[in-house]
Amino acid sequence: MKLDPFYVPTCHPDETLTSFVSRVAAMASRSARDFCLDMGLNFHALRDGDPYEVGAFAELAGFDDGRFPGAILERTGDRSFKMNAEPLPRASLRRSTVRVCPHCIKADLECSADHERVRPYGRWSWMIASVRTCSKHNTPLIVAATDDNPQMLHDFSLHLQPFAEDIDRHVAEARDRVPSDFETYVLSRIKGQPSKFWLSSLPVYAAARACEIIGATKIHGAQVMAETLSEDEWYDAGQAGFEITAHGPESIRAHLNDMQRAFMETRRAWGPKQIYGRLYEWLAHETGDTAYDALREIITEHAFNTLPMGPDDEIFGKRPVKRILHSIHSAHLETGAHPKRLRKVLQAVGLITEDQLTLSDERTLFRAEDAKFHLDRIEESMSLNRARDYINAPRPVERTLLAAGLLKPWLEGGNGVLKDHAFAKRDLDEFLAALTGDALPVTEEEKILVPILRAVKMANCSTSEVVQLILDRRLGTIRMDPDLTGFLAVLVDPEEVKSLVRREDHGGYSLREVEQKLNTTTQVIKALIEHNHLEAEIAVNPINRCPQTIVKRDVLTAFMDKFETASSLARRSGSHLQTMMKRLDGLGVPPAFPKDQIPATFYALDRVRLADPDLIPAP
Repeated sequence: MKLDPFYVPTCHPDETLTSFVSRVAAMASRSARDFCLDMGLNFHALRDGDPYEVGAFAELAGFDDGRFPGAILERTGDRSFKMNAEPLPRASLRRSTVRVCPHCIKADLECSADHERVRPYGRWSWMIASVRTCSKHNTPLIVAATDDNPQMLHDFSLHLQPFAEDIDRHVAEARDRVPSDFETYVLSRIKGQPSKFWLSSLPVYAAARACEIIGATKIHGAQVMAETLSEDEWYDAGQAGFEITAHGPESIRAHLNDMQRAFMETRRAWGPKQIYGRLYEWLAHETGDTAYDALREIITEHAFNTLPMGPDDEIFGKRPVKRILHSIHSAHLETGAHPKRLRKVLQAVGLITEDQLTLSDERTLFRAEDAKFHLDRIEESMSLNRARDYINAPRPVERTLLAAGLLKPWLEGGNGVLKDHAFAKRDLDEFLAALTGDALPVTEEEKILVPILRAVKMANCSTSEVVQLILDRRLGTIRMDPDLTGFLAVLVDPEEVKSLVRREDHGGYSLREVEQKLNTTTQVIKALIEHNHLEAEIAVNPINRCPQTIVKRDVLTAFMDKFETASSLARRSGSHLQTMMKRLDGLGVPPAFPKDQIPATFYALDRVRLADPDLIPAP
């Protein structure tokens, strides 16, 4: 069966199926539903684009091949449709509200192709919620009727009749507005036109709604009340969001940075809801659609990288594997350290700047990896005096070890922010472990071993030297006193220590050794040195490390080759001392040094040999 062509108006390529059915029904002076009942059709099925029902209607209307030439919105699920293969959920459509362009309606009415009452037709673009402007007449779409009567639902011609009767007024009141780039993009996507925007990786409905929500937060702030926005405000929001999202993830992240900076100027408590506001609420609680997962991923990554989120924090059901940022508040919760103490420590080590000192604990951020060393130690921190007690060392050993760099504070004081050094229990434990190593308890046969401080006195060295020998594992014998702990429990072999701490030999004779070599007295040696007859110098004793006067070996050898005491010379020559001295005096050989300088008689050997070659035995 086919209808008489009189009842079939012109079908336009951009006309919706329900609009055309309504116009056919209007030609028969029937409502769309009544007409379908009369023809044995199901209007509800036609409204949902059921292929069988559409084919039956197309055949009834006389279309070639039983195909409807206009736009078909096909239901694909309880709340989902598609047009030109583009999925469109019910929320992305305006089906129960009849939106029109007054200029288009007036132009339809002025067309003579059809009966006057069925000339206006519904365009598919008017059903797309994100399209709010007529691209042909550059004017905002307006609501012609609200389709809330079940018997009139989707009956375009029936709803439009009162509006059309007053069309001149509506045209006169129409405003001028050009279609936004956002609206143009949405329409091109539904028409199947290719696009290179990142947005095109999303279904068109998801791209459109993402633009609108992001734009709303851009214009009205993160906490925008979406339900209070007018259609004009949504028009602006869509364009603002498109300008952000069209440039892809980097531009979206820049917007998220702006939202975060805006949050920093408020006093609200920290959290994704407070920072990302409506954008977060929408994606977290109002839609579970996986089409938005790419956007969720961008926000999740941004949150993990820029917010103090740890493994216990969650956004969109995901938790970071590793914390990237800390706030003073999150560090307080993690370590138990007081926020004021944390702020001081972080400032002292340069992890927070002067500019951050005025921020609240939730807003004072720093890199977790950079702070790990300090946060691990802050709660177990102790003063130098407490550190001394902890390692069981007597005063002033702790200061000696500190000065030598063997006892290291994890945080140095005296810097204008912190007064005193701070030591961590774990660092002190490492020091004690290195000090004792795998030392066994001392046995009865090892009574020669002594505590570190006793070995220091016996070896005439410093405490830090003995400790360094232990840490460097240069001592072969280290034991522990089972009745003591820590530093005082360590026992070492003093003789071994002496051999290792002995300084390099200075290469000379002490004055006592010079006395013995010359077989004379201290008074004589000092006089020789004082009057520059014997060269001496100051050197450090290799054993007791005290400065001492020495005579170099080669210097003393040269002196003894040149000079000899009278008593030594008499013994060598087998002569009586007085007899020898008179003989030399008679030969014109005087003492080598004046008697008022040197309280002993020395002769220059070369003069003695020259005057009396027989006096000195041949070598």
